[in-house]
Amino acid sequence: MANVTTQTHSKLLRVIAMVILALIFLVGLAVLIIWLVIKPKQLVYSIENGSVSNFNLKYNHLNASFDFLIRAGNPNRRITIYYDTIDVSLSYDDQTIAFNTLEPFHQPRRNVTQLEAKLEARDAALSNGLSKDLMHEKAAGKVQLDVRIKARIRFKVEIWKSKHRTLRVLCPSVMLQFSSSEIAQRTFCDIEN
Repeated sequence: MANVTTQTHSKLLRVIAMVILALIFLVGLAVLIIWLVIKPKQLVYSIENGSVSNFNLKYNHLNASFDFLIRAGNPNRRITIYYDTIDVSLSYDDQTIAFNTLEPFHQPRRNVTQLEAKLEARDAALSNGLSKDLMHEKAAGKVQLDVRIKARIRFKVEIWKSKHRTLRVLCPSVMLQFSSSEIAQRTFCDIEN
């Protein structure tokens, strides 16, 4: 009697294991098929131009206006993107000196959207060393800054919308000229994972 119970129990465990493996295989196959149909591509970001105005650095406190043109590209054929919140910050030598929030927008498939970001440094306190470095760069006519973008986004494919995801973008070493409104060259950005 105990042997029959053990055999029945063993068969039941094998059936359950086979069902679980079949479900895992089917889910994996469905994900692979969806991925092959959608063929998601990486979003592309760059800083096209920028300017510094009203620059005033006194007693290690910075006041300045920074204007940037951010280029956001969606190369996907089947995916649209909803940018629900967009925060842009500007840092000099890893210290945030300016911050602003941009208007939410919807980006269709295969679209390039240009965003104007206006950031104000208002009485931003700098260390004595950073203040000296920034004054040296101003005297040279150029300043190198990092632009960071943090956005809450959702993806839409046909009728399905994803949950909110956080997108982090870093545009390193953006070179701004004090005497011109054009950056030295387009700066491509990296998506941080």
